[in-house]
Amino acid sequence: MSEKQDYPSLVEQGKNLAKFSWDVINYIHKNQGDVLIVSDKVFDERLEICRGCEKYDKYENRCRECGCFIPAKAKIILDSCPLKKWTEDKEGWDKKFEDITKKLEE
Repeated sequence: MSEKQDYPSLVEQGKNLAKFSWDVINYIHKNQGDVLIVSDKVFDERLEICRGCEKYDKYENRCRECGCFIPAKAKIILDSCPLKKWTEDKEGWDKKFEDITKKLEE
C-alpha cells in the first residue's frame, strides 16, 4: 500500500497555474521579438514556400487563401499556412518556452 501524497488544495494549484500563466504572458509581452519570432532560417523557408504557392499574390505580398501579409505571417512562431504547406515552429517554440520557464525560476 502506498503512502498518501500531500498536494496543495485544488484552489492553491489553480492559483499556482494562474500565476505561472500570468508570468509567462508578461514575459512574452516584454520580450516579443525574442519569443514570438522564428529564426531567420525558418522565416526564409516559409517565404520560399509561400512564393512558390499558387495562392501567393506577388504584387501585394499576400496569401489569397487567408488574406495575410506573408512577411508578417511567416515571422510568427506559432502561425501556420492555411493550406498546411508549413506549420508552426513547434520545436522553436518548445525551446523558447523552456528558456522562459528557466528565466522565470531565477
